[in-house]
Amino acid sequence: MSDAQRLFLGFALSDQEGESILKLQKRLGAPGKTVEKANLHMTLAFLGQTSQRQCQRLEAALEGITMPKFEQRLDSLVHWRGAGVVCLWGQATDSGLTDLYHGCQSLCQNLGLHQSEHDFNPHITLFRKAKQFSIPEWQPEPVILRPERLNLYLSNSTPAGVRYEVLQSWPLGIT
Repeated sequence: MSDAQRLFLGFALSDQEGESILKLQKRLGAPGKTVEKANLHMTLAFLGQTSQRQCQRLEAALEGITMPKFEQRLDSLVHWRGAGVVCLWGQATDSGLTDLYHGCQSLCQNLGLHQSEHDFNPHITLFRKAKQFSIPEWQPEPVILRPERLNLYLSNSTPAGVRYEVLQSWPLGIT
């Protein structure tokens, strides 16, 4: 791994969760650039530009924290104009998820990595480059995420667009 790669921690979707998201994207049309199925995920912590040493220290630190299983309901559409994204969003209510989020933010602080300046907003980005979007009057079918693993992702820019690659993975629910 070369120095200073763009990394984040997140959760992959199951096949069923991914299919639900694809149906929702299709129903919404194309208010922006559709996020491809292979890139669909829920971010736990954006790490930013991360050196090889920071990554190694992060991986070692993650081995020592509790990673409980959790459920996250995503049931609302949001449009963040500044970021130009349309997302499926849900309130963070499961203490397992919020504890894991706060634990990862503490690790980021200790390792000199990016820490979010915003409250935790569990979401899956459906569309990017969506400057104009009106939330429909209908409510989306809720998607209940039940991830099995926490993944460390590399955000890899390619000529075909950004691709997310799992570099490391930790099972949830093992204490």
